Amino acid sequence: MPKAKRPRRRSGKRSMLKWLIIGGGLQGTYLSRLLTHHLEISAKELRVLDEHDEPLALWRHRTANCGMAHLRSPATHNIDLGIMSLHHFVRDRGGPAAGDFIPPYYRPSLSLFNAHSQAVMAAGGLNALRLQGRARSAHPIDGGLCVETTAGDLCAERILLALGLPAPCIPSWARSLGSRGAQVHHLFDPAFDRARIRGDRHRVLVVGGGISAAQCALALARQVGPPVTLLARHPLAESQFDFDPCWIGPKCLTDFHRQPYEGRRAIVDGARLPGTLPAEVLTQLTLAVEEGRVRIFTGGVTSLSVGVGAIRLEAGGEPLEADRLILATGFDGGRPGGTLVDRLIDRFRLPTTPEGYPVVDRDLAWHPRIHVSGALAELMVGPCARNIVGVRNAGRLLLAGINAGMKK
Repeated sequence: MPKAKRPRRRSGKRSMLKWLIIGGGLQGTYLSRLLTHHLEISAKELRVLDEHDEPLALWRHRTANCGMAHLRSPATHNIDLGIMSLHHFVRDRGGPAAGDFIPPYYRPSLSLFNAHSQAVMAAGGLNALRLQGRARSAHPIDGGLCVETTAGDLCAERILLALGLPAPCIPSWARSLGSRGAQVHHLFDPAFDRARIRGDRHRVLVVGGGISAAQCALALARQVGPPVTLLARHPLAESQFDFDPCWIGPKCLTDFHRQPYEGRRAIVDGARLPGTLPAEVLTQLTLAVEEGRVRIFTGGVTSLSVGVGAIRLEAGGEPLEADRLILATGFDGGRPGGTLVDRLIDRFRLPTTPEGYPVVDRDLAWHPRIHVSGALAELMVGPCARNIVGVRNAGRLLLAGINAGMKK
Protein backbone atom coordinates (compact mmCIF):
# COMPACT_ATOMS: atom_id res chain seq x y z
CA MET A 1 0.00 0.00 0.00
CA PRO A 2 1.55 3.32 -0.98
CA LYS A 3 2.52 5.59 1.81
CA ALA A 4 0.17 8.52 2.33
CA LYS A 5 1.71 11.82 1.44
CA ARG A 6 2.15 14.28 4.24
CA PRO A 7 0.53 17.64 3.65
CA ARG A 8 3.07 20.23 2.68
CA ARG A 9 3.82 22.66 5.46
CA ARG A 10 3.48 26.27 4.51
CA SER A 11 6.75 28.02 4.88
CA GLY A 12 6.93 30.46 7.75
CA LYS A 13 8.66 32.92 5.46
CA ARG A 14 5.81 32.86 2.95
CA SER A 15 3.08 33.49 5.54
CA MET A 16 5.02 35.94 7.69
CA LEU A 17 3.60 39.43 8.13
CA LYS A 18 5.91 42.36 8.70
CA TRP A 19 3.58 43.81 11.36
CA LEU A 20 0.58 42.61 13.32
CA ILE A 21 -1.28 45.36 15.18
CA ILE A 22 -3.40 43.98 18.00
CA GLY A 23 -6.30 46.37 18.58
CA GLY A 24 -8.39 48.14 15.93
CA GLY A 25 -9.65 51.24 17.72
CA LEU A 26 -8.51 54.81 17.09
CA GLN A 27 -4.95 53.96 18.08
CA GLY A 28 -4.58 50.79 16.03
CA THR A 29 -6.29 52.38 13.02
CA TYR A 30 -4.03 55.44 13.06
CA LEU A 31 -0.91 53.31 13.47
CA SER A 32 -1.91 51.08 10.55
CA ARG A 33 -2.20 54.22 8.40
CA LEU A 34 1.17 55.47 9.63
CA LEU A 35 3.10 52.22 9.08
CA THR A 36 1.66 51.41 5.66
CA HIS A 37 2.37 54.93 4.41
CA HIS A 38 5.78 55.78 5.90
CA LEU A 39 7.30 52.30 5.72
CA GLU A 40 5.64 51.49 2.37
CA ILE A 41 4.28 48.23 3.75
CA SER A 42 1.95 46.43 1.35
CA ALA A 43 -1.56 45.32 2.25
CA LYS A 44 -0.31 41.72 2.38
CA GLU A 45 2.34 42.52 4.99
CA LEU A 46 0.26 44.07 7.78
CA ARG A 47 -2.88 43.06 9.63
CA VAL A 48 -4.96 44.73 12.34
CA LEU A 49 -6.50 42.17 14.67
CA ASP A 50 -9.69 43.44 16.31
CA GLU A 51 -12.38 41.56 18.17
CA HIS A 52 -15.07 43.90 16.81
CA ASP A 53 -16.72 43.43 13.44
CA GLU A 54 -16.32 47.04 12.28
CA PRO A 55 -13.55 49.63 12.55
CA LEU A 56 -13.83 52.00 15.54
CA ALA A 57 -16.86 50.04 16.79
CA LEU A 58 -16.07 50.60 20.45
CA TRP A 59 -15.36 54.30 19.91
CA ARG A 60 -18.71 54.80 18.18
CA HIS A 61 -20.58 52.78 20.81
CA ARG A 62 -19.09 54.65 23.75
CA THR A 63 -19.50 58.13 22.28
CA ALA A 64 -23.11 57.36 21.32
CA ASN A 65 -23.84 56.10 24.82
CA CYS A 66 -22.41 59.30 26.28
CA GLY A 67 -24.43 61.51 23.98
CA MET A 68 -21.25 63.28 22.88
CA ALA A 69 -21.89 66.16 20.47
CA HIS A 70 -18.35 67.59 20.05
CA LEU A 71 -14.91 66.29 20.86
CA ARG A 72 -12.94 67.64 23.76
CA SER A 73 -9.81 67.86 21.60
CA PRO A 74 -9.14 70.09 18.57
CA ALA A 75 -9.56 69.13 14.93
CA THR A 76 -5.78 68.75 14.55
CA HIS A 77 -6.08 65.61 16.72
CA ASN A 78 -7.36 63.20 14.08
CA ILE A 79 -6.42 59.76 12.71
CA ASP A 80 -4.94 60.91 9.40
CA LEU A 81 -1.26 61.63 8.82
CA GLY A 82 -1.50 65.40 8.50
CA ILE A 83 -2.76 67.49 11.39
CA MET A 84 -4.78 69.68 8.99
CA SER A 85 -6.46 66.71 7.29
CA LEU A 86 -9.85 67.24 8.92
CA HIS A 87 -9.83 70.92 7.94
CA HIS A 88 -9.04 69.94 4.34
CA PHE A 89 -11.85 67.38 4.45
CA VAL A 90 -14.33 70.10 5.41
CA ARG A 91 -12.99 72.47 2.77
CA ASP A 92 -13.28 69.82 0.04
CA ARG A 93 -16.91 69.15 0.84
CA GLY A 94 -17.85 72.81 0.54
CA GLY A 95 -16.82 74.39 3.82
CA PRO A 96 -18.02 74.06 7.41
CA ALA A 97 -21.70 73.65 8.15
CA ALA A 98 -23.41 74.94 11.27
CA GLY A 99 -22.24 73.01 14.29
CA ASP A 100 -19.21 71.43 12.62
CA PHE A 101 -16.84 73.21 15.03
CA ILE A 102 -17.12 74.89 18.41
CA PRO A 103 -14.69 77.09 20.36
CA PRO A 104 -12.22 77.02 21.87
CA TYR A 105 -9.57 75.31 19.74
CA TYR A 106 -11.87 74.62 16.76
CA ARG A 107 -13.22 71.34 18.13
CA PRO A 108 -15.11 69.15 15.65
CA SER A 109 -18.54 67.62 16.06
CA LEU A 110 -18.59 63.89 16.65
CA SER A 111 -20.44 63.33 13.37
CA LEU A 112 -17.78 65.30 11.46
CA PHE A 113 -14.93 63.46 13.18
CA ASN A 114 -16.52 60.09 12.37
CA ALA A 115 -17.14 61.04 8.73
CA HIS A 116 -13.54 62.14 8.37
CA SER A 117 -12.30 58.92 9.99
CA GLN A 118 -14.32 56.85 7.52
CA ALA A 119 -12.82 58.85 4.64
CA VAL A 120 -9.30 58.29 5.99
CA MET A 121 -9.87 54.53 6.26
CA ALA A 122 -11.28 54.37 2.74
CA ALA A 123 -8.45 56.43 1.21
CA GLY A 124 -5.80 54.37 2.97
CA GLY A 125 -7.39 50.99 2.25
CA LEU A 126 -7.37 50.31 5.98
CA ASN A 127 -10.49 48.14 6.06
CA ALA A 128 -8.69 45.53 3.96
CA LEU A 129 -6.06 45.19 6.68
CA ARG A 130 -8.53 44.15 9.36
CA LEU A 131 -9.02 40.66 10.71
CA GLN A 132 -11.65 39.91 13.33
CA GLY A 133 -10.42 37.94 16.32
CA ARG A 134 -8.85 38.09 19.76
CA ALA A 135 -5.19 37.44 20.57
CA ARG A 136 -4.56 34.86 23.28
CA SER A 137 -0.80 34.43 23.52
CA ALA A 138 2.38 34.38 21.44
CA HIS A 139 5.57 32.38 21.10
CA PRO A 140 8.86 32.98 19.27
CA ILE A 141 9.58 31.50 15.85
CA ASP A 142 12.47 31.98 13.44
CA GLY A 143 12.43 35.58 12.32
CA GLY A 144 9.42 36.68 14.35
CA LEU A 145 6.54 35.74 16.61
CA CYS A 146 3.54 33.50 16.20
CA VAL A 147 0.42 34.95 17.82
CA GLU A 148 -2.28 32.51 18.81
CA THR A 149 -5.69 34.05 18.11
CA THR A 150 -9.32 33.06 17.82
CA ALA A 151 -8.88 33.56 14.06
CA GLY A 152 -5.97 31.10 13.92
CA ASP A 153 -2.23 31.56 14.29
CA LEU A 154 -0.74 34.75 12.82
CA CYS A 155 3.01 35.07 12.30
CA ALA A 156 4.72 38.44 12.13
CA GLU A 157 8.17 39.92 12.34
CA ARG A 158 6.87 42.42 14.89
CA ILE A 159 3.68 42.98 16.84
CA LEU A 160 2.27 46.26 18.10
CA LEU A 161 -0.06 46.24 21.10
CA ALA A 162 -2.71 48.95 20.65
CA LEU A 163 -5.07 47.60 23.29
CA GLY A 164 -6.97 50.68 24.38
CA LEU A 165 -8.14 51.22 27.94
CA PRO A 166 -8.55 48.97 30.98
CA ALA A 167 -11.93 47.55 31.98
CA PRO A 168 -14.73 49.92 33.08
CA CYS A 169 -14.56 50.85 36.77
CA ILE A 170 -17.47 49.49 38.79
CA PRO A 171 -17.52 50.59 42.46
CA SER A 172 -17.93 47.78 44.99
CA TRP A 173 -21.29 49.13 46.21
CA ALA A 174 -22.60 49.06 42.62
CA ARG A 175 -21.42 45.46 42.23
CA SER A 176 -23.32 44.65 45.40
CA LEU A 177 -26.50 46.16 43.96
CA GLY A 178 -26.04 44.25 40.72
CA SER A 179 -25.61 40.97 42.60
CA ARG A 180 -28.98 41.60 44.25
CA GLY A 181 -30.75 41.87 40.92
CA ALA A 182 -30.74 45.66 40.51
CA GLN A 183 -30.53 47.20 37.04
CA VAL A 184 -26.93 48.44 37.11
CA HIS A 185 -25.11 49.27 33.86
CA HIS A 186 -21.80 50.85 32.99
CA LEU A 187 -21.88 53.47 30.26
CA PHE A 188 -18.85 51.86 28.59
CA ASP A 189 -20.04 48.26 28.76
CA PRO A 190 -20.26 47.01 25.14
CA ALA A 191 -23.57 45.30 26.00
CA PHE A 192 -25.25 48.49 27.26
CA ASP A 193 -27.26 50.67 24.88
CA ARG A 194 -28.53 53.95 26.30
CA ALA A 195 -31.00 54.32 23.42
CA ARG A 196 -33.09 51.44 24.80
CA ILE A 197 -34.04 53.30 27.95
CA ARG A 198 -37.63 54.58 27.87
CA GLY A 199 -39.03 57.39 29.98
CA ASP A 200 -42.34 55.74 30.74
CA ARG A 201 -40.58 52.83 32.45
CA HIS A 202 -37.30 54.05 33.88
CA ARG A 203 -36.30 56.52 36.56
CA VAL A 204 -32.60 56.99 35.93
CA LEU A 205 -29.71 57.75 38.26
CA VAL A 206 -26.36 58.54 36.59
CA VAL A 207 -23.26 58.13 38.76
CA GLY A 208 -20.10 60.10 37.97
CA GLY A 209 -18.74 63.63 37.94
CA GLY A 210 -16.88 63.94 34.65
CA ILE A 211 -17.70 64.81 31.06
CA SER A 212 -19.19 61.39 30.24
CA ALA A 213 -21.55 61.51 33.21
CA ALA A 214 -22.66 65.06 32.41
CA GLN A 215 -23.22 64.33 28.71
CA CYS A 216 -25.14 61.16 29.56
CA ALA A 217 -27.39 62.97 32.05
CA LEU A 218 -28.14 65.69 29.49
CA ALA A 219 -28.90 63.13 26.78
CA LEU A 220 -31.18 61.15 29.09
CA ALA A 221 -33.06 64.30 30.10
CA ARG A 222 -33.95 64.71 26.42
CA GLN A 223 -34.54 61.00 25.89
CA VAL A 224 -36.63 59.89 28.89
CA GLY A 225 -37.85 63.23 30.13
CA PRO A 226 -36.88 65.11 33.28
CA PRO A 227 -35.75 64.90 35.87
CA VAL A 228 -32.61 62.78 35.58
CA THR A 229 -30.52 62.50 38.72
CA LEU A 230 -26.74 62.87 38.62
CA LEU A 231 -24.71 61.71 41.61
CA ALA A 232 -21.06 62.85 41.82
CA ARG A 233 -18.62 62.04 44.61
CA HIS A 234 -17.14 65.55 44.46
CA PRO A 235 -18.29 68.97 43.27
CA LEU A 236 -18.11 69.32 39.50
CA ALA A 237 -14.77 70.68 38.25
CA GLU A 238 -14.13 72.55 35.02
CA SER A 239 -11.13 71.80 32.81
CA GLN A 240 -10.86 72.20 29.06
CA PHE A 241 -8.73 69.06 28.74
CA ASP A 242 -8.13 65.95 30.85
CA PHE A 243 -4.42 66.78 31.13
CA ASP A 244 -2.32 69.95 30.86
CA PRO A 245 -1.37 70.49 27.17
CA CYS A 246 2.26 70.96 28.24
CA TRP A 247 2.42 67.13 28.34
CA ILE A 248 2.09 66.97 24.56
CA GLY A 249 5.59 68.38 24.03
CA PRO A 250 9.00 68.93 25.60
CA LYS A 251 7.87 71.56 28.11
CA CYS A 252 6.77 68.82 30.52
CA LEU A 253 8.10 65.66 28.86
CA THR A 254 11.79 66.60 29.02
CA ASP A 255 11.89 66.44 32.80
CA PHE A 256 9.51 63.43 32.80
CA HIS A 257 12.00 61.39 30.76
CA ARG A 258 14.73 62.21 33.27
CA GLN A 259 12.75 60.50 36.04
CA PRO A 260 13.37 56.84 36.90
CA TYR A 261 10.73 54.49 35.60
CA GLU A 262 9.69 53.55 39.12
CA GLY A 263 8.42 57.09 39.76
CA ARG A 264 6.71 57.80 36.44
CA ARG A 265 3.44 56.02 37.25
CA ALA A 266 2.70 58.47 40.05
CA ILE A 267 3.56 61.41 37.79
CA VAL A 268 1.17 60.23 35.07
CA ASP A 269 -1.63 59.58 37.55
CA GLY A 270 -1.15 62.99 39.15
CA ALA A 271 -1.09 64.81 35.81
CA ARG A 272 -4.29 63.37 34.40
CA LEU A 273 -7.52 65.18 35.27
CA PRO A 274 -10.34 62.61 35.28
CA GLY A 275 -13.75 63.63 36.51
CA THR A 276 -13.63 67.06 34.88
CA LEU A 277 -15.70 68.69 32.14
CA PRO A 278 -15.14 71.55 29.69
CA ALA A 279 -16.88 74.89 30.05
CA GLU A 280 -19.63 74.39 27.47
CA VAL A 281 -20.75 71.07 29.01
CA LEU A 282 -20.74 72.61 32.50
CA THR A 283 -22.83 75.51 31.15
CA GLN A 284 -25.33 73.12 29.55
CA LEU A 285 -25.58 71.13 32.77
CA THR A 286 -26.07 74.25 34.89
CA LEU A 287 -28.91 75.36 32.61
CA ALA A 288 -30.50 71.91 32.78
CA VAL A 289 -30.44 72.09 36.59
CA GLU A 290 -32.02 75.56 36.55
CA GLU A 291 -34.78 74.29 34.25
CA GLY A 292 -35.43 71.21 36.38
CA ARG A 293 -34.29 68.70 33.75
CA VAL A 294 -31.37 67.41 35.83
CA ARG A 295 -30.86 67.16 39.58
CA ILE A 296 -27.31 66.98 40.97
CA PHE A 297 -26.32 65.48 44.31
CA THR A 298 -22.79 65.30 45.70
CA GLY A 299 -21.28 62.77 48.06
CA GLY A 300 -20.29 59.16 48.49
CA VAL A 301 -22.79 56.33 48.87
CA THR A 302 -23.31 55.52 52.56
CA SER A 303 -26.22 53.05 52.38
CA LEU A 304 -28.08 51.11 49.73
CA SER A 305 -30.94 48.68 49.29
CA VAL A 306 -32.99 47.07 46.54
CA GLY A 307 -36.75 47.03 46.83
CA VAL A 308 -39.46 45.85 44.49
CA GLY A 309 -38.48 47.55 41.24
CA ALA A 310 -36.48 50.25 43.02
CA ILE A 311 -32.89 51.05 43.98
CA ARG A 312 -32.54 53.11 47.13
CA LEU A 313 -29.33 54.93 48.01
CA GLU A 314 -28.20 57.46 50.54
CA ALA A 315 -25.39 59.76 49.40
CA GLY A 316 -24.25 62.99 50.99
CA GLY A 317 -27.09 62.68 53.48
CA GLU A 318 -29.71 62.62 50.71
CA PRO A 319 -32.04 59.67 50.01
CA LEU A 320 -32.13 58.81 46.30
CA GLU A 321 -34.37 56.37 44.47
CA ALA A 322 -34.31 55.01 40.93
CA ASP A 323 -35.07 51.82 39.06
CA ARG A 324 -32.01 51.99 36.81
CA LEU A 325 -28.44 52.96 37.64
CA ILE A 326 -25.97 54.05 34.93
CA LEU A 327 -22.33 54.22 35.96
CA ALA A 328 -20.15 56.82 34.24
CA THR A 329 -17.24 56.08 36.53
CA GLY A 330 -14.45 55.76 33.98
CA PHE A 331 -12.00 52.90 33.80
CA ASP A 332 -10.05 50.80 36.26
CA GLY A 333 -6.66 52.16 37.21
CA GLY A 334 -4.78 48.97 36.34
CA ARG A 335 -2.78 48.09 33.29
CA PRO A 336 -4.84 47.12 30.22
CA GLY A 337 -4.36 43.92 28.28
CA GLY A 338 -5.48 41.37 30.85
CA THR A 339 -4.44 37.75 30.31
CA LEU A 340 -2.77 38.40 26.95
CA VAL A 341 -0.28 40.85 28.43
CA ASP A 342 0.24 38.64 31.49
CA ARG A 343 1.19 35.76 29.20
CA LEU A 344 3.51 37.91 27.09
CA ILE A 345 5.30 39.14 30.22
CA ASP A 346 5.80 35.57 31.44
CA ARG A 347 6.77 34.08 28.08
CA PHE A 348 9.24 36.78 27.01
CA ARG A 349 10.33 37.96 30.48
CA LEU A 350 9.29 41.50 29.67
CA PRO A 351 10.37 44.21 32.13
CA THR A 352 7.65 45.99 34.12
CA THR A 353 7.34 48.51 36.91
CA PRO A 354 5.94 47.39 40.29
CA GLU A 355 2.47 48.40 39.00
CA GLY A 356 2.85 46.03 36.03
CA TYR A 357 3.32 48.68 33.30
CA PRO A 358 5.83 48.12 30.49
CA VAL A 359 9.37 49.46 30.75
CA VAL A 360 10.04 50.32 27.11
CA ASP A 361 12.78 51.89 25.02
CA ARG A 362 12.47 55.34 23.47
CA ASP A 363 10.98 53.74 20.33
CA LEU A 364 8.29 52.00 22.45
CA ALA A 365 9.99 48.61 22.07
CA TRP A 366 9.18 46.34 25.00
CA HIS A 367 11.08 43.54 23.26
CA PRO A 368 12.94 43.56 19.91
CA ARG A 369 9.72 42.29 18.29
CA ILE A 370 7.02 43.75 20.59
CA HIS A 371 6.03 47.44 20.62
CA VAL A 372 3.28 49.21 22.56
CA SER A 373 1.02 52.26 22.32
CA GLY A 374 -1.82 53.81 24.29
CA ALA A 375 -2.03 53.21 28.02
CA LEU A 376 0.71 50.57 27.77
CA ALA A 377 3.08 53.32 26.57
CA GLU A 378 2.22 55.90 29.24
CA LEU A 379 5.57 55.70 31.01
CA MET A 380 7.32 56.88 27.83
CA VAL A 381 4.66 58.93 26.00
CA GLY A 382 3.34 60.50 29.20
CA PRO A 383 -0.14 61.50 30.41
CA CYS A 384 -1.43 62.17 26.87
CA ALA A 385 -0.75 58.56 25.77
CA ARG A 386 -4.42 57.46 25.94
CA ASN A 387 -5.64 60.35 23.78
CA ILE A 388 -5.59 60.82 20.02
CA VAL A 389 -2.66 63.23 20.26
CA GLY A 390 -0.88 60.59 22.34
CA VAL A 391 -0.96 58.00 19.58
CA ARG A 392 0.34 60.59 17.13
CA ASN A 393 3.29 61.16 19.49
CA ALA A 394 3.70 57.40 19.89
CA GLY A 395 3.80 57.02 16.12
CA ARG A 396 6.63 59.55 15.84
CA LEU A 397 8.67 57.68 18.45
CA LEU A 398 7.98 54.36 16.75
CA LEU A 399 9.00 55.60 13.30
CA ALA A 400 12.13 57.33 14.63
CA GLY A 401 13.28 54.09 16.21
CA ILE A 402 12.57 52.00 13.12
CA ASN A 403 14.31 54.48 10.80
CA ALA A 404 17.31 54.67 13.13
CA GLY A 405 17.53 50.89 13.09
CA MET A 406 17.45 50.80 9.29
CA LYS A 407 20.45 53.15 9.12
CA LYS A 408 22.64 50.91 11.29
